[in-house]
Amino acid sequence: MRHTQEHTVTALVHNEHGTLNRMISLFRRRGFSLSSLAVGDCEEPGLSRMSIVVNADDNMLRQCVMQLEKAVDVVSVESLDGKEYVHRELAFIQVEAPPEKRSEIIDISRVLNCEIVHLGLKTMTVQVVANARKIQGLIRLLEPYGIKKIVRSGTVAMSAEE
Repeated sequence: MRHTQEHTVTALVHNEHGTLNRMISLFRRRGFSLSSLAVGDCEEPGLSRMSIVVNADDNMLRQCVMQLEKAVDVVSVESLDGKEYVHRELAFIQVEAPPEKRSEIIDISRVLNCEIVHLGLKTMTVQVVANARKIQGLIRLLEPYGIKKIVRSGTVAMSAEE
């Protein structure tokens, strides 16, 4: 059995109609297992930056990078393995929050440097920007209160060049 782990790759791609669909088709055809895919505008007009977290062994990672480099829509590819890089994910966690439990949820949010972005009559929505492990930890802490919804953005990443 192959040893797989998560690897982070970024790709600069043309921001054109159908690009994302072609990239998804490339991953699907080759059987790459994606943990996260985030795409957004970047510093270059007409281009977008993709942050891809792929669950793969070293050989599958090399294949993934090679396939991306061959794609017409791709300008450049960078595997962040072995490099210093920054990465974060955004999550909204809506939790049941009766008045008698709100201060506990606020305390948890404060300790973990989160923000309460919505306060309803029966729920609170906590925003966290962190790595996936910290987000999972927050979710575990909030589970006893009753999680109603979770929305996660997926990882965005870039090399931390000096």
